Amino acid sequence: MKPLRFKFSLKYLLIAALAAVLLGNSGFRKLVKNYREYSRLKSEKARLEAQSGQLRRQLREIGEKPAIEQAARRELSMIRPEETEYRFPPPEETDK
Repeated sequence: MKPLRFKFSLKYLLIAALAAVLLGNSGFRKLVKNYREYSRLKSEKARLEAQSGQLRRQLREIGEKPAIEQAARRELSMIRPEETEYRFPPPEETDK
């Protein structure tokens, strides 16, 4: 009967020792904290890669010469050196 009781208490002793190592040791807590940080960074990396792909598509679209020229003409009122720009005043209310 004594050997059975020794195995039984050894089992609890091992469980208690394992719990003390895992929960009492700051290394395990750091491991869990690092795993959470790794998961967060992994999801942020995926988000940034998707954003990077979108920005590359926009850059490719902007990089096309006609698109740059149209944007410069529209937003910056730029003209080519050989062109002449004519500006007319807006019509008055009485002319409409």
